[in-house]
Amino acid sequence: MNYDTFKLIHSELIMSVQYIEQDLKLIYSILKGGKFYDNYSDVENAPLGKLLKSLQELDQELGYSKIKEKEYYLLNQIREIRNYRCHQCYIDFHYIENPKEHDKAFQKVADRLHEDKLRVYDLQQKIEKLRKSVERKHRHKK
Repeated sequence: MNYDTFKLIHSELIMSVQYIEQDLKLIYSILKGGKFYDNYSDVENAPLGKLLKSLQELDQELGYSKIKEKEYYLLNQIREIRNYRCHQCYIDFHYIENPKEHDKAFQKVADRLHEDKLRVYDLQQKIEKLRKSVERKHRHKK
């Protein structure tokens, strides 16, 4: 993978993580019951870990079970993926002066990026589909 492709995929990965976080906030706010805006204000600025815990508790309470345990596990891993991609991945190769070692470190980070992107993208598509389904069902209850 070249550097320009790396930057593009990196950007798409961060975009997918942002979509997941927002969709989870919307799903939680709709399913919680009560006023949507009150529920949303409870999670609007919540860290992802707290949001996931709240959503999983609500999911169990309602018996909703549209998000499987393995998906909750990956959602928890997304915090680590996001943190690494936002705060560390460029550092892991940028400051290496030896060109051969720099390229080797870059390729290692790039390979991991590709794996992360595939895992996150598939989950993002599922969570987005779930959000749309929850929104449709909620509109029909009004």
